[in-house]
Amino acid sequence: MKRCPVCRARVKDNSICRRCGSDLIDLLVLENQAEYMLVRAVQCLQKGDITLSLRYSDHANTLQRTEFGELFSAFLRSPLSR
Repeated sequence: MKRCPVCRARVKDNSICRRCGSDLIDLLVLENQAEYMLVRAVQCLQKGDITLSLRYSDHANTLQRTEFGELFSAFLRSPLSR
């Protein structure tokens, strides 16, 4: 997370926003879980399991939408991944 969703202040390595005092821990946890799911999706694709890879990728996108996650899911759904 680069900016606090409440006040838009830059977020450093702290779970509490330095400007508005918002607790960001839950959002940071979701962000980390989404990143973990994308890593798992890539690992599954490396092993040839496209179905499981797509499941992990879709889960990551429900937690946090990123450009990479969207593109990766679109790739997995395309004929190129088969």
